[in-house]
Amino acid sequence: MNRPTPSTSSTRQSGFAWRIYRRLAQAFPHEFKLAYGADVMQLGEDVIDEIAKTHGAAGLVRLIADIAIRVPLEYLSEMRGDMRYAMRALLKSPGFALVGIISMGLGIGLTTNVYSSKWAMLFRDLPGAANAKDLVMMQQSADSDLAAVSYYYIEQFREQKSLFTGVAAFETGIPFNVTFQGNLSGKPERVFGQLVSPDYFSVLGVQPQRGRVFSATADRSGDAPFVVISDRFWRNRLNSSPNAIGQILRLNGQIATIVGITPKNFNGALAINPSELFVSITAPAALAPELANDVLHQRNAKEFLAMMCLAPGVTIESAEAGLDAITRRLDEQDSSMAKRTDQGRRVTLLPAGTSVPIPRKLKPALIGFFVALMGLVIALACMNLANMLMARGANRRKELAIRLSVGASRFRLVRQMMSEGILLSMLGGVAGFALAFGLGALNAHFRPPTTLQFETNFYLDWHAGLFAFGLAIICGVGFSLAPALQATKADLTSALKEGSALQLPGYRRIGLRNLLMVVQVAASLMLLLMTGFLVMGISKGTNIQTKFDPSTMVLLSLDPVRDGYSAEKAQGLFEKLPEHLKSTGQVRNIALAAQPPFTSEPERTSLSAEDSPGSSQVVQQVLEETVGAGYFATLNESMLAGRDFALPDERSYADASNALPAVLNESAARGFFGNGNALGKRVRDDKQTYDVVGVVRDMKDLEGLSQSIIYLPLTSRDFARPPGGGITILVRSDAGASPATDVLSAIRNEIALIDPNLNIVNMQTLRSYLDRSRAALRFSIQTYGGIGVFGLVLAAIGLAGVTAYAVAQRRKEIAIRTALGASRAQVLGLVLREGTALVGVGTLLGFLGAVGLAKVVSSLANLFADALKIGTNDPLLLVGAPSLLAAVALLACYVPARRAVKIDPLKALRDE
Repeated sequence: MNRPTPSTSSTRQSGFAWRIYRRLAQAFPHEFKLAYGADVMQLGEDVIDEIAKTHGAAGLVRLIADIAIRVPLEYLSEMRGDMRYAMRALLKSPGFALVGIISMGLGIGLTTNVYSSKWAMLFRDLPGAANAKDLVMMQQSADSDLAAVSYYYIEQFREQKSLFTGVAAFETGIPFNVTFQGNLSGKPERVFGQLVSPDYFSVLGVQPQRGRVFSATADRSGDAPFVVISDRFWRNRLNSSPNAIGQILRLNGQIATIVGITPKNFNGALAINPSELFVSITAPAALAPELANDVLHQRNAKEFLAMMCLAPGVTIESAEAGLDAITRRLDEQDSSMAKRTDQGRRVTLLPAGTSVPIPRKLKPALIGFFVALMGLVIALACMNLANMLMARGANRRKELAIRLSVGASRFRLVRQMMSEGILLSMLGGVAGFALAFGLGALNAHFRPPTTLQFETNFYLDWHAGLFAFGLAIICGVGFSLAPALQATKADLTSALKEGSALQLPGYRRIGLRNLLMVVQVAASLMLLLMTGFLVMGISKGTNIQTKFDPSTMVLLSLDPVRDGYSAEKAQGLFEKLPEHLKSTGQVRNIALAAQPPFTSEPERTSLSAEDSPGSSQVVQQVLEETVGAGYFATLNESMLAGRDFALPDERSYADASNALPAVLNESAARGFFGNGNALGKRVRDDKQTYDVVGVVRDMKDLEGLSQSIIYLPLTSRDFARPPGGGITILVRSDAGASPATDVLSAIRNEIALIDPNLNIVNMQTLRSYLDRSRAALRFSIQTYGGIGVFGLVLAAIGLAGVTAYAVAQRRKEIAIRTALGASRAQVLGLVLREGTALVGVGTLLGFLGAVGLAKVVSSLANLFADALKIGTNDPLLLVGAPSLLAAVALLACYVPARRAVKIDPLKALRDE
């Protein structure tokens, strides 16, 4: 066709525009091109020169833009039609649709729940903290707890402007007895918070939503006490009062004024233990007993955690090296510290911009564990979907061949079949999001029996919704493509002649469906064994056996210092309290402790043995528990060697010149002194020397761990500065003497007679305490067990689908064999033989994969090592899980195999 050429410039423009236009016109969907393709090309060719002449380049741009917009709109229109077609197809097969939605819903729901509760908690930035990416904290070593330092050290760290833009000091888990304005004489509520340096909020990069936060210029020692409250405190305890700023609170009996409210969802650093109150370290010691004894100016008072914000361009490795040199110099200048001969690094930094700071060595193991576990879950669901779509495609073979023969494009049929998979996956995503929401709500009801509050409000936000939606799309596209291509790839003549059976070039023992079957069995067994290892390990490892009836012991806590007592008066109260409680006539033994028994909360410290065998001094990380006189007798634990603590030990004075008595458990004694006698030997930390006066057996904590522990006596210092949960009192009565409720009531009445203003905290029986601890563990067991059962069910569904697919493939062969005289048993064996072989191969691969994965995870993270070690040594699980999976898999294969023996050969051959 000859087009006029008005000018060389317009010719070049129209020629270039025509090439683009033609390319875009060819990009329209196949069906659109069949109906309108020639018209679109002709129209463009007719008008493009006229537009160039009349409107110039701007007109050509508008023309190209118009067709460029129309191309994706046409695809969207066809996708909408495909989705309508897919919806009608699924409505015609409700059983297929329901099974697909349930399987994908379970997979996506469990994965989304892990993402929202675990992944986001461990790896998402601290809410409200603008500097979260640059925050670091100190560890005692690369795989141990956070390191506490003295305020003097933190002041020296602040001077390193080349390394840090700021260094803040804070203590977390600080209890406050709070009464509110208008009810200052009422019963106080116990609220946990943090003691923070004035630069705390600026180091974190936190701005208040109301009022102001602390600052180094506005908050100084000697000023009237101020308090910053969290958004949670403001909403839950002050009913979101618009007049909260300026209100008066009474904290531990002292007046403090609210000056600011933190942003929503900000619960302080280390937000896994949420803080509702923030008090400056410039407050008087009467308000915060942790600040007594001029702790800010004691060089060896390692009471504070340091939060550091890296300077621009400074890496965590360079900051670690610089801080190590400074810490080494400061340690050498401190004459009260024991001289350290080790040349290893003394400072390890870890990123601290999340709710739970994770050591750098542990993070890859955690990521690998969650990715592997949830990857198995979602892979099972997706393979199940692929198997179902393959079986469905085999049954629709003749329909697809007819549509191809009358002109439908293969691309269109593939797209329509993929639409079914995508729609199933998206509906499964909706169901999965609902399941994740329900699991999150259920999880929020579990409160671990810790002294501090524990954050369990794991909500599903838009991140979780986007994650579920993206996962559904990826799974729908990725695992419906192969079945769609497989179903639409064939010779039309043979496909029409063969009917619904899929014509293959001979029977193949190795193919896509067989590979999927093997992988699904292997993944199911890996998931079943891994979750089984955890379930068995947790259930066996956390079973605490006491040597007495735990319902006969009552636990309660008192914190008289925060009720207004002086240190001397508090110590006098605890010295006389056992006599008062024994006067009730229902008490057999009484002991005091800084924490409840079997707790998993004690602090970890480094001790060295002064009398260790060999030439080198033994240094060991141990847990430190502080207990009172008769503690082990109250727990009915006999001493393996030496003696229990006595009343004179509680009156000991802790200082560098006076050795304190200590009791070691078996693990600690063996670690320090081998098989030698530990009695009379000495161990020491960087502040104190301890004489070993007794050895006691190892006792498990609430997490099922038996670790090296040193037991220290309660001293006047502990009574003056009680721990966050107060001083715990263990009261054991005679078995069967009185019901637990009577003992609780008698103890409560006796304490009220001593002082009605004393607040009793966490009063409960030991059985109730242990049951509460096991509630969270039971939920973990049920969760992991549910994941394992889920994998088992999915495997059964998938294997049934694969076997049904195989029967559909071999329908003609089965009919011929039956017509030639094959018995039902022979036909059943024919179908089951292949399934049995594939299940056997998958079981072997899954068993080896699970054992290997368990060893890898155990070597990377001590967090799972003990549970996995117990689980992998359980012969019942190692034999039972593969046997159970094999039995379920063969049963799943048997159901469609039974249908195969009912095939009527005359009808089947006539249909073919």
